[in-house]
Amino acid sequence: MRHLLLPLVIVFLSAGISYGKIKQFSIPDVEIEFLKPRGFRASIPGVPGIKLFAFHARINKKFEQFEEGDFADDITEPSEDGRWAFQTTKANIANDQILHYWVYVQHEDRSYWLTNQKQRKNAAAKTTTTTTTTTTAKPKTTKKTNEKGKTTTAEPCVPTVTTVNGKASCSGRMIFEDTFQTLDLQKWQREIRIPLDTESAEFVSYQDSPENSFVVGGHLFIVPTLLNMNPDFSEERIRTGELVLSGCSSPTNNEYECRRKAALSTILPPVVSAKLNTKHSFHFRYGRVEIRAKLPKGDWIFPQLLLQPNDNYYGYADLASGMLLVAHVLSNEQLIAQDGTRVDGHRLRGGAVLTAKAQLRNAFLKTNMLDEHFSDNFHTYGLVWKPDSIALTVDGFQYATLRDQFKTYGVANNLTQANLWNADNVMSPFDQEFYLSLGVGVGGIADFPDCSLTGSLKQPKPWNNTSPKAEYFFYQNRNVWYRTWTDPELKVDYVRVYAL
Repeated sequence: MRHLLLPLVIVFLSAGISYGKIKQFSIPDVEIEFLKPRGFRASIPGVPGIKLFAFHARINKKFEQFEEGDFADDITEPSEDGRWAFQTTKANIANDQILHYWVYVQHEDRSYWLTNQKQRKNAAAKTTTTTTTTTTAKPKTTKKTNEKGKTTTAEPCVPTVTTVNGKASCSGRMIFEDTFQTLDLQKWQREIRIPLDTESAEFVSYQDSPENSFVVGGHLFIVPTLLNMNPDFSEERIRTGELVLSGCSSPTNNEYECRRKAALSTILPPVVSAKLNTKHSFHFRYGRVEIRAKLPKGDWIFPQLLLQPNDNYYGYADLASGMLLVAHVLSNEQLIAQDGTRVDGHRLRGGAVLTAKAQLRNAFLKTNMLDEHFSDNFHTYGLVWKPDSIALTVDGFQYATLRDQFKTYGVANNLTQANLWNADNVMSPFDQEFYLSLGVGVGGIADFPDCSLTGSLKQPKPWNNTSPKAEYFFYQNRNVWYRTWTDPELKVDYVRVYAL
């Protein structure tokens, strides 16, 4: 099994996987109780030091790696009986069916797993009869008429904190899906604009050209191309001409996102790319996102698998309303930062972005390393957004959880927008509806660290993020970086979003 590389040494234990050279802890035996009339409870004893118990299960279907389970949750505190327990009444398990599961436990500052576990339900298996008393409203059921005219009762709608397009949703329901059999422009809008420094000021124009975003073979492709490949844009015109984007979709009606006049050190954006979003069709608050994708490879490219604020409730400038990264890599084959840290396509990042300011931009981004480049294969990138936390996953493996109060951090670091965030909600500014965004960026003034070295020849990054001629110096170096664009496209298999 291919495994993820994390900063500590992996040691396989009889009852799990731990980091470190000394066995510090073993996951206690998992007790499975099958409930009547349906469902199950999985639990472990309340051993001191446990901080999180994550459980993932499927019925009659084995796990290949650490995929997301059909029945899954992160348990952050023990139940009333002192055990760490996952319980569901949604699973209808018949006798002789097998519950396949895996478990992840955080104990003190270390991580442990139990993999390839299973429990068969039979007459001898432990069962518990469940009774529920509630004073809340009874879940609504709806009646449907099938093709033969018979009326059936649909699955009850269990209330959830998830909202979709401003309306309440139902717990566990899939609220968005696209498997890209076609490019559905009712779901997705192609952005048409030149990005400003409100995010990264990447060195591209986002356009609606079919050669930059298209669907083939059940996959969405987003491909960056050079502007000078267009016969209308010669070398001279890139340095002295003008780019006017017809149908510009600037979110603030800013003319500088819709046209640029080249002069002196200012050139036209040298790369054309695409960025698609669901702003006009689908936006939600709280839920679980899954994106299966193959990321791009090539110097100074980065994929954009994002959640962006629908109404910019707390403001637009300097990312005042926040941004959530489902997955982010710097797609260079090899890239070493000035301090010797490897920051290329072997390092996955995800999490929350609160500002475009360079020193603070990465404060809530978490990292996971892989021994292969993330562009070498498809991976499933996940983000679980709850009212009190944001969890990040890859191929079902949870590599980080954010539980910080963002306002406290913002005020302490003199972020003007933090004064607007809701002090009564620990997730603010991530307490409003966000939409999906998929794209490919190139260059920019925020993502690639200055003085970094790329490739086996350790060539220096050709621009400085604070230089007024950054885009010009980047373009001057095109004969070097363009040769590395062997697989520059983002390739998306599917996008799914589920209510909590």
